[in-house]
Amino acid sequence: MTTLTETPVRPTTTDPVLAVRDVRIRDQVSGREIVKGVSFSLTPGKVVGIVGESGSGKTLTCRAVLGILPEHIEVAGGAIHVAGEDVAALSPAGLTALRGSTISAVFQDPASYLNPSIKVGPQIAEVVRVKKGLGRRAAKRRAIELIAAVHLRDPELVYGQYAHELSGGMLQRVLIATAIAADPRVLIADEATTALDVTVQAEILDLLADLRDTAGLALVVVSHDLAVVAQLCDEVLVMREGEVVEQGPTERVLYHPQHDYTRLLIDEHEQYGLDRFLAREGS
Repeated sequence: MTTLTETPVRPTTTDPVLAVRDVRIRDQVSGREIVKGVSFSLTPGKVVGIVGESGSGKTLTCRAVLGILPEHIEVAGGAIHVAGEDVAALSPAGLTALRGSTISAVFQDPASYLNPSIKVGPQIAEVVRVKKGLGRRAAKRRAIELIAAVHLRDPELVYGQYAHELSGGMLQRVLIATAIAADPRVLIADEATTALDVTVQAEILDLLADLRDTAGLALVVVSHDLAVVAQLCDEVLVMREGEVVEQGPTERVLYHPQHDYTRLLIDEHEQYGLDRFLAREGS
């Protein structure tokens, strides 16, 4: 079966593939600053986690990186560079070219991002055709390889199925296959496992780790779940009301939190399942 190890591994480099510097996001209507100076950088094969409650600015930060902020919301300060490209300097066409081919994303509700009237395989193949310039037959072959690479059984069968015929976990894998179809260097996973049960969530996290290890993919993992961040991330940003209240290596933040809000999140570890992870790490 096709595996992720067949994806060419890119040369190791210390240059960041994503650099976010003091990014501030503002509501143009109210003038209110929603995100207040977020900074982090990401090199190939590394994983940054962003945690915080709903409305903390996690998703807006990621949408700014992707260049898909909602109407009336703008980047009011700072800089975002993706593979050396200044996102603010790109035209709409340049942003479209960047998305998918250099940076891609997986969101919480995969069904919302798949056309229910088109079989899932051709949707993956269309991304390959547009972004990689392959012909119809080659794109189909590549789509089937990608379906197999995200560990879905009987990839040819899945290729010919509609979204409503697949489970939530299968849909999330299809969305990941679509997101990596053009071999991006950065993948943003925004609450990508939130709606899944614990077993399927673990499988998706293992898949993301596999992508990181075999393809050198850099990951931004957005979650309210500290156990997810603990399992996957090298660095973590804790956000509250648009501000980064704590940032650093994951182990340091989890074992030696400095901010009261971080301590509050960790105190709720039984809800998050963080205790099981920490016990396993300490054994």
